[in-house]
Amino acid sequence: MDNSLTNGQLAALILRIGLGVNMFLHGAVRLPNLSATVDKMAAGFGDTILPDVVTKGFLYSVSFIEILIGLAILVGSPFGRWGYFAGGLLMTVLMFGTSLKMDWATVATQVVYLIAFYLALNHTPNQRS
Repeated sequence: MDNSLTNGQLAALILRIGLGVNMFLHGAVRLPNLSATVDKMAAGFGDTILPDVVTKGFLYSVSFIEILIGLAILVGSPFGRWGYFAGGLLMTVLMFGTSLKMDWATVATQVVYLIAFYLALNHTPNQRS
């Protein structure tokens, strides 16, 4: 058995694989029915201050953003750190919209994702590339 990886490295690897697969599939599974998914999700923002064109434009792009974030995380260095950072930014934007809907249970889930991205990024070796 290979003991060359520390427990911390294994923990970072499993977090990387889990977040990468999760983000990639969040986006990928929506693509076959993207229009219907966007229409369904956009309906939930009808009572917010967000204009429908902004909401739908963002929702159409989210799946592709999630796929790119997931791929960046799965590929890893140097893309992984930017994937974690982009994932944290995406969660922040999603929390903004979800808070406008006052959907606090979903905001709480998004905060958990934000913490996971923070932890993953914080435990990624520093690289400037």
